[in-house]
Order: sequence, then structure tokens, then C-alpha cells
Amino acid sequence: MAFSEEQIEGWLQRVLIPVEPSPQFISRLRGRLVHVRGERGVNLWTMVVVGVGLMLVVAAWMGLALRLILALIGAIGVYSQRRGQRFPSRAAR
Repeated sequence: MAFSEEQIEGWLQRVLIPVEPSPQFISRLRGRLVHVRGERGVNLWTMVVVGVGLMLVVAAWMGLALRLILALIGAIGVYSQRRGQRFPSRAAR
């Protein structure tokens, strides 16, 4: 019971007739798709996602700041240790 292409095309042309939507339907459809800014309150999930994102950004910056501080302290320690080895008389004071 296989149909040929011509049979399927002919059947579809008879059955599927293009129809123009009514102006009332178009206006209702547009009315539902367009929202006035500030019409609704802020979505709770949006607030949660923004809050978590801000916390992650702050944590990343704090981690970077701590690493830089530790690197600076380490560099100062290495510098003072080398200075002490160069001048043993100053280190003994």
C-alpha cells in the first residue's frame, strides 16, 4: 500500500488550503508576545542566578588577591633571606 509522490502531492494540495489569519487573531497574538517593561516583577530564579554569579565573581577576586599577597610576602622573604646571606654581620645584629 505504498503511495506514489504524485498521489501524495495531489492529496496534500486538495487538503492543505492556505488560510489568512483574521486581524483579531493577529492582534491578540501580538498582544501576548509583547510585554511592557516593568509590567512584571523580577523573577525569583533570575535573582538567585545573579546572586550566585556575584558571589562566584567576588570569591574569584578574593582568591586572586590572596595569591598576590602570598606571592608578595614570599618575594619579600626570599629577598630578606638572600640579603642576610650576603651580609652576615648585619643579620647577626
